[in-house]
This record gives sequence, C-alpha cells and structure tokens, in this order.
Amino acid sequence: MNDLQNLNLIELLPTSIASDETIRNICNAIAEKLQTINEKAELVLLLPRLDQLPETLVDELAWQYHVDFYDYAADINKKRALVRKAIDWHRRKGTPAAVEEVCTAVFKSAKVYENWEYGGKPYHFQVRMISEGIPDKSVLDNLYRAIKESKNVRSWLDALSFDRQIAGSLFVGGVYSSMRKVEIFPSQIKPQILNINNYFGAAIYVHKGVEVTCQTGQI
Repeated sequence: MNDLQNLNLIELLPTSIASDETIRNICNAIAEKLQTINEKAELVLLLPRLDQLPETLVDELAWQYHVDFYDYAADINKKRALVRKAIDWHRRKGTPAAVEEVCTAVFKSAKVYENWEYGGKPYHFQVRMISEGIPDKSVLDNLYRAIKESKNVRSWLDALSFDRQIAGSLFVGGVYSSMRKVEIFPSQIKPQILNINNYFGAAIYVHKGVEVTCQTGQI
C-alpha cells in the first residue's frame, strides 16, 4: 500500500509500460514532487500551529484576520495572542467582556467598570486595575486604540486607572505623656475663739491747791 510519504508510482504502472525508461523517470520525478507537497501540507494549518509560525507570517495573519489594534512592534508572544483571539473578538465586539479581553491582551491585568459601579454617566465606563509597567507612550496609544475598536459606538471611555504597589517598611512611633495638675490657693485663716479674763481697776485722786503771795512793804 502506497502513501504520500513512501510513494512509489512505478509499482502502479501497468506491465505494458513498466519497463519503459522514460516512463520510469517521469514517475520518479512526479513522486519526488508529491512527497515535497506532502511535507509542506502542514503549512496550510495556520492557527493550530500558531506558536510555531515565524513572526513575518504572524504579521500577515494579523492583516488577514483584521486585528484592528495589532502592534507590529510588540513581542512575538503578544502578536500570537492577538491573532489567536481575533475571530472570537469579532464575534463579541461591542460587549464589556470583549473590551476587557483586549485590554488583558495588551496588559495582563485590567478590569472594566460600568458607569453604575462608580457613579458615572450612562453609557460611560472605565478601565482600572492595570498593574503592569508602561515602557513608552506607544503602549498607551495601542491600548486606547484597542478599546476604541472593541467597544460599542455609543459607549465612552472615562478613564484609564493604573494600580501600583510599592513595597517598603512602615515605622510607627509613640510617646507617653503624663500630666498632673496642682492648683495652689491662698491659705484661709480660720477665726479663732480666745478665752481671756477681764480685770477692772479704779483710783482716787485728791488735789489741794495752795496759793502763796508776797506781801509788799517799806524799808
């Protein structure tokens, strides 16, 4: 039994021409080309072999599947992720889930918040909880373009919110303070009760007046 990997056309020739040298050479040439085609047949299986395809072919697939927010400067893994999800995204375009998925394709972490979750206006939304770093402005431009292409036309993006966690040591100190209040008032002298003896005395005073006068005379 022949297969394309071990094809021998000469064995299939009728006996009337099997010995013809020209026919045998033609069979060998055809068999060689068929084997080459068989070896290349797996190349038409593009999406199942996406992780094995070279970057140039991945770029062509992005054009074929109309990846609206494709970034040719991104690394090969991100390109493959965008191409792999392109068909599914086109099916669900205009839904919050599609917006969130395209955001996580650019950044690993992102979450869509509808207007009623943060008190916004109707038909408005925000994208929050993006924790990855931003190497340059082009990444933000690509993210904005991805959101614009995947959201519905009536919806409006209010804000992009980035979450940053900074590790560090927090030192807390305290001090104990004690206070005593003492009020000093002037001392009060209590009234004293004195017990004393009263003595009374009396005296009689007698005065006698004597007047002496000189008599005048003649010598």
